[in-house]
Parts: sequence; C-alpha cells; structure tokens
Amino acid sequence: MLKIIYYSSIVTQNLLLLILIGTRYRNLMISNLLFSESLGQDNVDTWNKILNHKFITEISKDILPLSKFIFYLKQDQIFLKAFRKLLDVASRIASDKQTRELFEGLVVSTLNHEMPMQNEIIHQLEVDNIESTGVSMQKTTHEYISHITKVSDSRDLDLVLSAIIPCPWTYYEISELLINHDIRIEAFKQWIRFYSSKESRKQVMQLTQQLNKLAGNADEKKKIIMRKYFSLSCNYEREFWDMAYSYKSGR
Repeated sequence: MLKIIYYSSIVTQNLLLLILIGTRYRNLMISNLLFSESLGQDNVDTWNKILNHKFITEISKDILPLSKFIFYLKQDQIFLKAFRKLLDVASRIASDKQTRELFEGLVVSTLNHEMPMQNEIIHQLEVDNIESTGVSMQKTTHEYISHITKVSDSRDLDLVLSAIIPCPWTYYEISELLINHDIRIEAFKQWIRFYSSKESRKQVMQLTQQLNKLAGNADEKKKIIMRKYFSLSCNYEREFWDMAYSYKSGR
C-alpha cells in the first residue's frame, strides 16, 4: 500500500485530493494548480519513493549503519561543490536584485553552514572509531553533477531553478518527516535539525515562489523543458539515495 507522506505544509492539500478524488474532477483541479504544485503531481511517485526509501526509514528507526551515513555524506560533499557552482550561476544570471540575493544567500548557506555541518558529523563519527569510507566519486554522483553542469551551461534561469529545486525541497520534506520520530543517534539528529530549520523552510518557499513566477512568464515550450529538468533532478535524488544505501562496509 502506497504511503502518502509527501505532503507537508509547503505543498498544498490539492495534491492529496488529486490522488483521492476520481478522474472526473482531476483534470479540472490540475488546471488550477500552481506550476510548482503541478510538478509535484507529475513526480509524486518518485517523490514518495524518496520519502519511503530504506535509507530514510532506517534513519527514523536508528538502524541505518553509520558507515552508510558517512559514505552518503562524503558523496554529498562532492556533489555540493558542483551544486554551489550552479547556485552561483543562478545568482549571476538573475535579472533582479531580490532573486540575485536569494541565490547568493543559498551559496553562503551551502559553503558556510551545510558543508561544515556535514564535515563536523563525518569527523565526529570517524573519531568515534566508526569505519572510515572512501571518497572517490561514484557513478551516480558523477551523473548527477553532469546533469546540473549541463543545465548550468544553458545560462537560462528558468531551467537552472527547475534543476536546483528538487534537492532542497526533498531534503526539507525528508527532515519534516523524520523530525517527528524519536531518533537517538546524535549524528542523525544534527543532520535532521539542519534541514528542518526555519531557514530551510524559508529557502524552499522562496524557491517555489520564484519558480512559479518564472513559469508564469514562460511559454508552453519552455515549461515542457522546465518539467523535464525538474523530473531529471528528482530521479537523480532518488538514485543518490539508492547509491548511498547500496554501500557495503569494507568494500
């Protein structure tokens, strides 16, 4: 049975209704969705696979092997270096001060807060004699980076934002799910606190608002491409969790 856990306070309840109501009314409701909401509807299966992923559910139960968590963090460190460059491109091609400052703030948050948070967790776990894992870039990490690099080269903010937003959005949704569990492992708790913060929520809301604004000025052809890049990033997010969970200690 499908677990409908995708819907947080950020995502309108219209999406839940789309699943519960019959086909007769669905098309009418879809026509009234914001662009970001329609993207959520288009990718609801992938989104639920992310939120129901074994990596996430095992964190919620305090049973995820810490070697897998370290491996994931180190791969994410590699990815975030490229993601930060994409955010930097977005800030430079933004056409107004408010949008430019939004992406500049995300660059600062990634460099000065997110990556140091990850480094602190990695260091603490390894100091505590948890097995250290390698840092070589994995195939999925490389492919995800290649995807966002291609988008970056387009110098098109509509496409860049469409590719950016699944990462912070899914992480906020994951943290909102996990924060309701009685998790004891401090490394997991620290990681969850960061992504469930008021600042993270604010960033996701600002990004979705900006995406809706851009889509409002885009023609249908452009919207099709925006949907494509959003879906690709959603799939890479899911594959990233697959990669992290598949890590076997000592290999």
